[in-house]
Amino acid sequence: MKKSNSFNAIIPNVSKGILVASILVLSTFGMLSASNAVAASGYTHYVTDSIKVPVRSGPSYKHKIHRMLETGTPVSILEVNKDGWSQIQYKIDNSTYTGWMASSTLLNQPVAKVRLEQQIAKTSSVEKKLNELQQELSTLQTRFTITDSALSTIKQEKFELTQALTHLKTISSNSVLLDKQNQDMKQRLSQLESQNAIMTEQIEQSGDSLKRQWFLTGGGVLLLGLLLGRFFRTPNKRKKWGEI
Repeated sequence: MKKSNSFNAIIPNVSKGILVASILVLSTFGMLSASNAVAASGYTHYVTDSIKVPVRSGPSYKHKIHRMLETGTPVSILEVNKDGWSQIQYKIDNSTYTGWMASSTLLNQPVAKVRLEQQIAKTSSVEKKLNELQQELSTLQTRFTITDSALSTIKQEKFELTQALTHLKTISSNSVLLDKQNQDMKQRLSQLESQNAIMTEQIEQSGDSLKRQWFLTGGGVLLLGLLLGRFFRTPNKRKKWGEI
């Protein structure tokens, strides 16, 4: 009977030692894994990613374990007591459950695995967006090159058109000057033609006058010759009237 009583006495002591050691290990691990894992009522927390954490029926390690929650399971804190236990609410298969967990095993942010998956998803999205932006940038650079080439061509054409316009303006100015000179020459030619007509008429009149003068002169000379011949010829013997 004594042996049985001593054995029974040892068992609770061993159980207490294991329980204390378990509490110390869990508390130490919780402190090391999450320095900011302070539970607060009204906020959503997550089960630590270190181990599977038991959900108990009451706020102590003596209470019965209902189930082990997987790492990263989101829970809502309903109450936090002074002994470092939090009453939580969680869902499994669209069913809602409540229980108690040590506050040191709760994190105020998703576990590293979940955050890593979220970060990978964000990184993939950013890389996809970056690739799209790079593709768009390449398209814009191609369009810019084409547009810049077209702009250079347009500038060259504009320069050539400006040169042609300047040349046309010069020609137009010369044409106006030439037209004015042409008008002046036509006017001068008209004046010369008028003067020529007047001079021609005067010449014709002078020619007629000269012809008349020559005619009169010739007639005068002829008359003078006849007169001289009449006066200076040898007289013939007069014939008798009967001989005539």
